[in-house]
Amino acid sequence: MELFDCDEISKSASAKADYTVIDGLLEKLEAISLNARDSALHALLYGFSDHSPANPPLAAITCFLQKVLAAAEKAGVTSEEARRLAQQASVDRLDPDTELVTTAAYKVIREFDRLRGMLRFKPDTTGPVQQNRSSHTADCYTARCAPDHFVLPLLADHFWQRFGKQSWAIIDDRRKLILISINGKKPVLQQLNPKEKDQHADQRNDEWELLWKNYHHSINNEDRTNPKLQKQFMPSRYWKYLTEFE
Repeated sequence: MELFDCDEISKSASAKADYTVIDGLLEKLEAISLNARDSALHALLYGFSDHSPANPPLAAITCFLQKVLAAAEKAGVTSEEARRLAQQASVDRLDPDTELVTTAAYKVIREFDRLRGMLRFKPDTTGPVQQNRSSHTADCYTARCAPDHFVLPLLADHFWQRFGKQSWAIIDDRRKLILISINGKKPVLQQLNPKEKDQHADQRNDEWELLWKNYHHSINNEDRTNPKLQKQFMPSRYWKYLTEFE
């Protein structure tokens, strides 16, 4: 199981060697602790860079994987006791390598969960999807965001299943990337043209947005407003893209 194309990752021979080692460790870990494996993958691919994979702390991730495997080997690798020891090692935050990897993975998953609920899709009438669409392409709904982490690939399966045959796109304004699914086809990640005009402000206040704002206003209870709690669940950095806060 080769997870990485080392030629596309880096021209550095040492980096290629590191990724090869990590690939082998991840394969071994798959039968022992999927949680530890997923934590390492999320940290490696999404947790430390704008684009994936680029400049993650390879040494720390390698040490994390080695420590988890070493813990399992004490009990024979494949036994239930080995899995328990591996799980215990994978959450030992007193270890600096484990703390680094698990913290990065947690932040990635937390942002992924937030965006699943906070992305606001609207009809795309002049944006990048419509400019490149054919006459056979259905109407497209587009959402914009500027996540702290490179989470667009993680969002692909969720929204692909959710939208069915409906065309949709998610634009990452921070990284100038767009995740697109046309007519139910598998989502693809593309670079957004940096010269393209930002259409976000031009597409506000359509009839669906006005309907949503009226609904939000009608169910809102001013007497129970709690800004501190609101920011905890919906940080203010996301508000720019939320219809109800426009």
